[in-house]
Amino acid sequence: MSDNETLFSNILQPAATLKAYAPMGVKFWENQGTALEGLKEFAEGWFARRQKGMQAALEAAQHIGVAETPSDILQGYQNWFRREMELLAEDGKAYQQQVLRAGANLRAQAEEEQEVMRSAAHQSAQQGEEVLRAAAQPSARQEAPQNGKRRTG
Repeated sequence: MSDNETLFSNILQPAATLKAYAPMGVKFWENQGTALEGLKEFAEGWFARRQKGMQAALEAAQHIGVAETPSDILQGYQNWFRREMELLAEDGKAYQQQVLRAGANLRAQAEEEQEVMRSAAHQSAQQGEEVLRAAAQPSARQEAPQNGKRRTG
């Protein structure tokens, strides 16, 4: 291998290493899309539950407004409060599911990143070995024999 070819391969080595990391970058942005879809689903569910809560509060206020006895008022309040607690439990369940999905995605991403890192390290080691082999080989240029005489120009 000539010196120019060795120099050229050394110039390309960082590009090859960056190329090895490209799948990790692609997967990162794919995971971002997945995370955003999950957050959108969670937010839409949260707003739907808030609308149900608002409707339950409106019905309770109407029931309390027409109540004839204190026990009717208390019954309307208890019905509203029970419904709000059910919705709060649904919020907690939806949040838990969102966190579990995010954790699973992060774990999968970390495993893929480790695989990419192993692959890149292996590729880098191979390229390093090639450079060392090329450096160990005698140059294609033949040097002038040394006879102890100085050349004069």
